[in-house]
Amino acid sequence: MTYSDPSAGRAAATFSDLRDWGLIWDTYDPAVHGTHRVPPLYTGVRHENWWGSAVQMGTLLDLAKKHGIPVAWVTPAQTLSSLAAAGPDHEDKLAVLVDGEDDIQALCHLKLEECTDEWIAGEVEAGKKAMAAWSDGHREAAACLAVAGVEQMLHNLTRVPRGQGAHGRLQKAGKKKPNDFLPKHQYALAPLSAFYTPYDPGKGDAVPTTLSRHAVVHHLPLSHLSSGHCIIAVMLLVSIIRETQDRYDGIRDDLLMQASD
Repeated sequence: MTYSDPSAGRAAATFSDLRDWGLIWDTYDPAVHGTHRVPPLYTGVRHENWWGSAVQMGTLLDLAKKHGIPVAWVTPAQTLSSLAAAGPDHEDKLAVLVDGEDDIQALCHLKLEECTDEWIAGEVEAGKKAMAAWSDGHREAAACLAVAGVEQMLHNLTRVPRGQGAHGRLQKAGKKKPNDFLPKHQYALAPLSAFYTPYDPGKGDAVPTTLSRHAVVHHLPLSHLSSGHCIIAVMLLVSIIRETQDRYDGIRDDLLMQASD
């Protein structure tokens, strides 16, 4: 089975082109098709770390929404392939993350280095401190910092105001259907579907199976902060910082275009 880049020779594309090409790009597997560079237009509709994973969009969305795994920006392509091939249980997915921890950590470091916007300097510093704790083997400390540090950025990205019902609205933001033409941004928010699963220890609720913001902030059973969940927490922080950098890049580009008119 051969692979041919449908965008070859094209410097521009319509939204329909990108949607259709994306379905072909998603089939690229370097183990089958050999090495191919990321097409220049690929990142208009896909995250660069997806290239070569051969994981379909529906599977990526399931990993993010059902298991709370940040698939945007910070999960290496090989790890995505392994996650897709792993068993369906949440523990099966966590085992893959633990096994691929070094590669995930390296990509997280790289993505943080790409975040240079002065608007998020404080958040980047928090991300680096969480990464330092993780690198030093203090996974639980890294996870707690990540969970505490990510929330305001989530409010900013989703435009969900703080106040009564805010956590439910953040969870709802993670459940939105991705745009058919420009789907990639919703994948960065999809882990919120699991992250904000309702949980109230005062009501005798069972601790959620997936990483839970509420369990970490309000109850903190150490058994919940497994190695896999700690990895997810820092991944989420870094992916949201990198997504914010991407959004701010877009804002600055728009401002420059308006100034040049």
